[in-house]
Amino acid sequence: MRILYGRGITKGCSRGEAIVTRQPFGFWGGVDPKTGFIIDKRHELYGQNVKGKVFVFPEGRGSTVGAAVILELVRCGNAPAAIVNRKTETILAVGGVLAEKFYNTSIPIVDSLNEDPTVVIKTGDIVEVNGITGEVKIKSHSAGL
Repeated sequence: MRILYGRGITKGCSRGEAIVTRQPFGFWGGVDPKTGFIIDKRHELYGQNVKGKVFVFPEGRGSTVGAAVILELVRCGNAPAAIVNRKTETILAVGGVLAEKFYNTSIPIVDSLNEDPTVVIKTGDIVEVNGITGEVKIKSHSAGL
């Protein structure tokens, strides 16, 4: 198991399979809240689903509506389990905070890690995210679960 250390943005702890991209991601126009599928045809993760996953991407690319899309993902039961970024944009953090306030749902968000999470974490790895301590624990998919 490998542990990365960063800054917790939103509280909570979650565990799930990682889905990773090195491309920035925007929730507005990027994901269908009714299904959790990535719908941005320009993005390398097009057609994949974020529901229950630890979503790892470098930074946000988007609009102020991104927080509302995160809320709708939560309302529809299709939100990621956690989010890990190199740098979290404010609107993404707001989406995580509002999910807690409106739906009592924690989406731990961690950024500013001691290593680049988009390089260290691989799609399929099992990842535990602690938004309180900022720790991200990675169990490599290739190591066997």
